[in-house]
Amino acid sequence: MNKKIVIGLLLTVVCAAAGGSAAWSITSSGVPDETYTTERARMAADGLGESHVYVDPASEEAFTAEELARIDEAAAAADPQVFVVVWPESRQAGYRSGRDVLRQIGLRLDRPGVYLQVSPESGGLDSADVGIDAERFSVSDSPDEQWSSSRETSRLLEKIAENDGRDYELGESTHSSDWEGTAGVIAAGLLIGVFGGGLVGAMGLTGWFIVRRRRAAA
Repeated sequence: MNKKIVIGLLLTVVCAAAGGSAAWSITSSGVPDETYTTERARMAADGLGESHVYVDPASEEAFTAEELARIDEAAAAADPQVFVVVWPESRQAGYRSGRDVLRQIGLRLDRPGVYLQVSPESGGLDSADVGIDAERFSVSDSPDEQWSSSRETSRLLEKIAENDGRDYELGESTHSSDWEGTAGVIAAGLLIGVFGGGLVGAMGLTGWFIVRRRRAAA
């Protein structure tokens, strides 16, 4: 093989490797550390130790005692089990999203199931499967209506009923059908980096060949 072609191919490989390395650095720095637990998550996990519903002191008037009892009973009876966290949303609590903190709570509590976040101020719902490999179930909802504890109780009971009876296995899947999660973020970043770097290298190699041919023809 022509020596110049070999050099060009090596440059393409180097560019691809450099792109992958850069993508790894960027994506891995933005991935949350799943061994880290915020103070807010620790408090919620402690509160869920003997119950299926945790209510932050700031949201203690969001539901009546009777409504909480109904939610707790349904959550405990569901299969997979459901764990409900009721608190106001916070952007200063040390986590990026509701799913992030729900995973922190589930990993600390070490009770597999579905973790639901309820935010009374916005009426928003969020969810995360923790410790189970199950068919897809995702709750992400932000209704426009003003908060009503009776309506939100019915909505929660409906979501819990939707989850009940899902096929699942204990232990989380090591693969994913989409680009969610830590592995997905890193894999996507690496693919983009490698293909991007390879494309840059290939374009440079093509340009070099064109210049050489023009010089030879001159």
